Amino acid sequence: MLRMATVRRPLASAALASTMLACTALAASAPVALAADAPEPVDQVVLSGTVTVPRGKEAGEIVVLSGTVTVAGVALGDVVVLEGRITVTGQVSGSVVNLGGPVLLGRGAQVRGSVMASGDVKRAQGAQVGGSVREGVVVTLAGPLEALGRFVVWLAVAVSTLVLGFGLLLVAPRAVDAVHIAATTGPVASASWGLGTLIGLPVVGVVLLASVLGLPLGLSLLLALALVLLVGYALSAWILGRLIWAPPRNRPVALLIGWAILAAVLAVPAIGAATWPFAAGFGLGATVVATWRARGHHGRHRPGGRAPAAEPAAEAAEPAKPAEAPLISEEPMEEEGVGL
Repeated sequence: MLRMATVRRPLASAALASTMLACTALAASAPVALAADAPEPVDQVVLSGTVTVPRGKEAGEIVVLSGTVTVAGVALGDVVVLEGRITVTGQVSGSVVNLGGPVLLGRGAQVRGSVMASGDVKRAQGAQVGGSVREGVVVTLAGPLEALGRFVVWLAVAVSTLVLGFGLLLVAPRAVDAVHIAATTGPVASASWGLGTLIGLPVVGVVLLASVLGLPLGLSLLLALALVLLVGYALSAWILGRLIWAPPRNRPVALLIGWAILAAVLAVPAIGAATWPFAAGFGLGATVVATWRARGHHGRHRPGGRAPAAEPAAEAAEPAKPAEAPLISEEPMEEEGVGL
């Protein structure tokens, strides 16, 4: 019996030791499993509202257009507010930027990056900032937005001109040829009529707006003025290109050449603003001249053309019939003798 007990005791000790080793291994692997299952911090992007990171919680990047941000936990990215308030009593791995309000750093605040605010930066004793602290920062996007706006306007005008020019060539090729001829043979008249059109159309539209009966026509004229000017600008591109790429060469190539030149000029802010109305007016003036010439020559025989067809001759008259002898004729009678 003693022998058997002596044998069983080492077995029990070995079993107890193996159980303890297994528990230790499980305890050591438990944090690894929990760390693998832990979710990654989520970025916070809010248009309008409040973002709060409680103590013991983590977040990624925080961006708020209009609202309040309070970081008591950990923010692993930057904290940016366009308009509102930022309060930090926890940790921020990036920078803290408030473009439209103040920033408050509590005693336990830790910011690895910089702190910038358009308002005041209130920093409590014990708050740590790794970068610089700047107050009264003015951030404006007027420069980039203004440049982007000019580029968008230029691109829109250039593309619209090209599409409209190709449309005119497709719909009325002979008409645009007549506009080119009118511009080259009568440049002064085209420029004069263009100036008159630029001044006259808005004036006529405003005068029509002053009357009740002419209100619809005046409003329509003013609304269509942008389209009319764009047509004149496209025709000026065609005229310019046709001067370089003379007929009988390809029409679309001529339009592309003129369009490229005017688009390059329009890209220069100082020159393009003055060139656009002049080009639009000249194209409209050439159109007026071409229309007037077509109206004046309508129905007339042009030199070198074919003679108009002769009208069919009237039917030949029937041959005159010989006059019939009268039934009674009067002839002079001889003198009768007197007596027998």
